[in-house]
Amino acid sequence: MKGEGAERDRLLKEIAKCRACRFCVDVCPTYQASGGVESYCAYGRLQITKYLLNGTLAFDDALTYCLYSCLQCRRCEVMCKSKGQNLDICDILGRGRRLLSQRLAEEGNDAKL
Repeated sequence: MKGEGAERDRLLKEIAKCRACRFCVDVCPTYQASGGVESYCAYGRLQITKYLLNGTLAFDDALTYCLYSCLQCRRCEVMCKSKGQNLDICDILGRGRRLLSQRLAEEGNDAKL
């Protein structure tokens, strides 16, 4: 559990580096396919991950779908890097999904994320 808390803190620090410029939004194919639902873009997924890790949101099927609908195409990262931010968004989301999945597997639906 101690290592899990350290990983959670590292992830939250990485997510906090996002400037919320939202340039990543328009290049995301799942955002475009959803008709413009922000939960289906890199920025939205980073925010969902942050709020799940902080315990602000309760984990449910809709949020799970948002997190796992990412195609890992890295278009958001290209845009992020071109604007000088340089976040490894796909890595952050992957680590966040692993951490959240681990917690749910260990504690079930009542897990305190």
